Amino acid sequence: MDLLIPHSWLKKYLDTNAKPKELAKYLSLCGPSIERIRETEDKDSVYSIEITTNRVDCAGVLGIAREANAILPRFGISAKLVSHKSPVTNHYLFTNRVKYLDVVVDKSLCPRFTAILIKNVKVKDSPDEIKNMLLKVGVRPINNIVDVSNYIMHELGQPVHTFDYDKLSGHKMILRESKKGEMITTLDDKTFKLDGGDIVIEDGGKRIVDLCGIMGGKNSAIDSATKNVLLFVQNYNQHKIRKTSMTLGQRSEAAILFEKGLDSENVKPAILSAIEMIEKISGGIAEKEILDLYPIPYKEKFVKTSKKDMDKKIGIEINIKDITNYMTSLGFKVTQQGDTLLFTVPSWRANDINISEDIVEEVARIYGYHNLPCILMDGQLPKPQPTNDFKFESNVKQILRSVGGFEIYNSSLVEKGQLKLKNPLGSDSEYLRDNLKDSLIQNIKDNPQQKGYIHLFEMANVYSARKNDLPEEKLTLSGVIKNGNKITIYDFRKNKGIIKTLLDELSIDYSEKLEDGKSYLANQRLEIYSDRENIGEYGNLENGLFYYSFDMTKLMTSKMVNRKYQEIAKYPPQVEDLTLVIPEKTYVGDVISQITDHQPLVTKVELVDIYQNSFTFNIEYQDKNKTLTDREVEETRSKILSSLKSKFGITIKV
Repeated sequence: MDLLIPHSWLKKYLDTNAKPKELAKYLSLCGPSIERIRETEDKDSVYSIEITTNRVDCAGVLGIAREANAILPRFGISAKLVSHKSPVTNHYLFTNRVKYLDVVVDKSLCPRFTAILIKNVKVKDSPDEIKNMLLKVGVRPINNIVDVSNYIMHELGQPVHTFDYDKLSGHKMILRESKKGEMITTLDDKTFKLDGGDIVIEDGGKRIVDLCGIMGGKNSAIDSATKNVLLFVQNYNQHKIRKTSMTLGQRSEAAILFEKGLDSENVKPAILSAIEMIEKISGGIAEKEILDLYPIPYKEKFVKTSKKDMDKKIGIEINIKDITNYMTSLGFKVTQQGDTLLFTVPSWRANDINISEDIVEEVARIYGYHNLPCILMDGQLPKPQPTNDFKFESNVKQILRSVGGFEIYNSSLVEKGQLKLKNPLGSDSEYLRDNLKDSLIQNIKDNPQQKGYIHLFEMANVYSARKNDLPEEKLTLSGVIKNGNKITIYDFRKNKGIIKTLLDELSIDYSEKLEDGKSYLANQRLEIYSDRENIGEYGNLENGLFYYSFDMTKLMTSKMVNRKYQEIAKYPPQVEDLTLVIPEKTYVGDVISQITDHQPLVTKVELVDIYQNSFTFNIEYQDKNKTLTDREVEETRSKILSSLKSKFGITIKV
């Protein structure tokens, strides 16, 4: 995630003489990456910072200040955190019951719930100082109450929300899961129909007044007439927030923070800071009791590691004094027990510090990865060992490329289909595709300049629905062939040669069956079988394109041909062309089988030309023990012609 932080705001929490460019350089070396610095009209510098998902503790001014406090001294630049403990801390009582609000909270949805009533506020513009800071971080100022919420969120990394207290029916809140079909209109005037399972707040009038962690309800919003404000700071079940945010497509700043798992201990300083600011800039007076429902308070977390193990993993020896300094500056407590080091993890790092390797990583990055010795490994690099599946897929692609095919990569998200996404990126990518044919045909249409022959293929997953489960993913190979403007019957056989070449090169034992199919021309579709299982199809589509498709899993597990090898014959073959007149609806494959299966001296038969109903075959005659005479070839030819005429009615073209 990315955030913007002005240098002047950072200085509120960090006492340092570091220049903006220095701070950006050194933080990027050892901590959050500062991508760029933007200068403002008032001579301030605004850092654009990239935060990794596991470091949500850095998603605010205070978090970056903590990092700079640990990193800058490593480069000889002084830095010290500035304490901002609220002066009003001791003025309030945190309690689990208050008179001004009746609350029911599902603790599995909300680990910590705090709220306080601030009376007699005056809603107006915020002071220029607050408005300017918000504008620098890309937030539009609205009014002094709402602006405080946004200010605290960017400063402490803790979302804050405010309600118009007088709009809450019965001054009651029930925090629960939504029911399927419930509706809410949010502050941005969008109305949502909820799927159920979302975290919502219902008031005493059974109205949903908040879509928790995402955006507040319009029916409880602060406006110019607001007199009494309910200040509201919580922590939510991160998984529920993520699900709702993605389902509804509402990526608010609060949702992005909550879904990463926030520190419940940060709720208290956030609400105290917000109280102080609202009282100061609105003239309101807060109640003295703060509602605080915190059923399972944070317990300190400890992680152990040994000095020996740490040195081994980092690759160099770092003394315990330096380790202690590094980790203490990050907010950890360090206790030495012989060679063992015990680290007390601060609450804001509890989610991403779990094992000894996490501690080692912290020490290494503050020490500086750039300071670690760079030693290349000895020996040869191991060769990659592809899986059999990968090797097979690669072989299929190579075969198709060798016969003139061009591999295509298309998106699995399409405009039309059967499996619709809940949160599509756009109208042209709402569905998961259930075939590759449509995409490949579209590729042909998108290349009208290709007037002649073109062969495109793709190997990718297609998706089919499964009841009460995620879609089934099926790896599929499909191809489309365009022969040009004029299609002849010869093209069907020619393009079928691509399928034959593929299956022969893969040594697959297969058979074909003529079977009509939807969107294919009549008598122009073949189903392909291996060991009685359908593994694919090939045919001539009604739009003039030739199409083939195979189930890759079935193709990989197909029955293999038991190939036999023999020595090269010592005696040469006799070769001749025979042009035969073949009646309609006679399969050429059956003709070839009739010749080769019944005449042992015929070693090869190949169809080489077609004109109308005349088919020219190239035939080789050969005997492994001698050279054949013309008479012997003539006798074999006569047997062939006699056999073909009696079985198929085939005659020789004269």
